[in-house]
Amino acid sequence: MKTQPTLKHLMLCTLLLLSFSSFSFSGITISKDSTRAWIVQLSSSLPAGSDTTLSKWIRDGLNESILKGTFDTTSNKQKLYTDLNNALSIYHRKVIIRNFDFPGLANGSYQPNGFSQGTQFANFKVKLPSGSFDPDFAVSYAPDVMSFVNNTASLEQLPEGTKLYRVCNDGWDQFTGGYWTRTKPKSISEVIGGTAVQPEWNSFKNIVEYTVPAGGIWVWRGLAAAQKLSNNLNIGQPYLAGGGEQILIPLVYRRLKKADGSFDFRAINPAMQNRIVVLPANELPWKR
Repeated sequence: MKTQPTLKHLMLCTLLLLSFSSFSFSGITISKDSTRAWIVQLSSSLPAGSDTTLSKWIRDGLNESILKGTFDTTSNKQKLYTDLNNALSIYHRKVIIRNFDFPGLANGSYQPNGFSQGTQFANFKVKLPSGSFDPDFAVSYAPDVMSFVNNTASLEQLPEGTKLYRVCNDGWDQFTGGYWTRTKPKSISEVIGGTAVQPEWNSFKNIVEYTVPAGGIWVWRGLAAAQKLSNNLNIGQPYLAGGGEQILIPLVYRRLKKADGSFDFRAINPAMQNRIVVLPANELPWKR
């Protein structure tokens, strides 16, 4: 008479199978979820727990072959590990090891936007409807000018109730940053590619919503210029094509002024802060 296997029998069989590195049946090979040999060897020269961290990065999407090859060829494995560990996101890690398989990248080589300080700054100094130039609305920081296609944007008034969105790192200094969009991004490609946001700048961890207050605000509106994939690593192929609409909110709305009339970059304007909400994580399509 045949007997049905008991729970005890099944547990003993499971333990026996796990005692082997792999086993096969019906032509299928099943391997233990053990740390790869090259990671074990590499981690012996890295901080404690690095084997677990390296394995997690692979599970998160880093190409194992590229990751291994990068460690094999670097002359400073400790620095590479530290750089990867300090990276802002999986996309930033992929840039570091040249694992160019994520959305938003454009084939070809980056072409600089071009910048002539005397000419292009003039494009960002206009008269408000009152008829006199208000220096609080001037854009005098070269990278801000260069972030727009043809170094040009228009100063426009957004009415009360307009919703703006920003994908950013943690913290109120980030939540009240300068660059916004009028539409909520539907994909990571819209952020990295459409608005040309380098992964070394942004964790893509949060999305915040700002509601324009009574009386409206004046903003610079234009198209995002192309960017290198990485300034720090000087990677211009592939590159970030840009072309999506972006909004630059002047400092006068975002920061408070010092006694001498200059802006205090650390002093967040509460009038803006009080109209910003951090949206739930499920509002980020790439984190669902």
